[in-house]
Amino acid sequence: MPSPLQFMQRYRQLQVNVIEDDDVAQMCREVPRTISVRKYFMMNWREGTDQRTDFNFMTRGGRRHRWYQSHKEQIKTAAMGKGSPSDYERALEWAVISGKIASPTQVNIQTFCDNRLGIDCSGFATNYLIACGKKPNTPSTARNTNAASYFSAANAVNDPNDVRQGDLLVWMEGNSVKRGPGHIAVVQSYVAQSTPGGNMRVCEATGAAAANPKLLDSMYEVEEILDPQRGRSTMILVVKRHGHSGSRVAVIRP
Repeated sequence: MPSPLQFMQRYRQLQVNVIEDDDVAQMCREVPRTISVRKYFMMNWREGTDQRTDFNFMTRGGRRHRWYQSHKEQIKTAAMGKGSPSDYERALEWAVISGKIASPTQVNIQTFCDNRLGIDCSGFATNYLIACGKKPNTPSTARNTNAASYFSAANAVNDPNDVRQGDLLVWMEGNSVKRGPGHIAVVQSYVAQSTPGGNMRVCEATGAAAANPKLLDSMYEVEEILDPQRGRSTMILVVKRHGHSGSRVAVIRP
């Protein structure tokens, strides 16, 4: 079972296969390009939005194209910002095969990925749980599981000394789960006492302005621990992240 950081590294080291002509050997050969998912992407289905335009462009394919038909669900999931590492590899390979990237150099494929693809917070967290065998590996699971749906008082960790690798941080608004949109991240490591630079290492996809790249592991500082009490069903950690204080998170064990 991978750690959150090990799983994130897969998004940073996508292997996209490109067919190149070898003029010296007078043959074609398959060459892998290493590409990173670095951007945040939250799907907006309204016609005319940048997200819908990018989705339509990425998923354009012919009914008679066998390769596309074999991989179209993976391509669609990546184009929604909800893909696994292999989904993004197939989406980028389709961009090369279909001529969406005219000259598939390392730089051009990375630029195309930065401009057209990204991942949102629940896409990363859900695919991590799928990789760990804790969620069913289906397109519907990856596409339709949002951040707020992970909040469950029954699965909450209410002892700060019990926070462990693989726990989920679900964003709260006051004492209730945050919606529209919410946010979710995955704990890589946690030290109960305060340490310089923060005491919780977290893996997440985030649209936060101070986060660069948008799929990253970073240190959080736990500023305050709010125990469960009347009106608050779970422990809430108040954390400083990306230079800003005051984010409230519940710890959920999947």
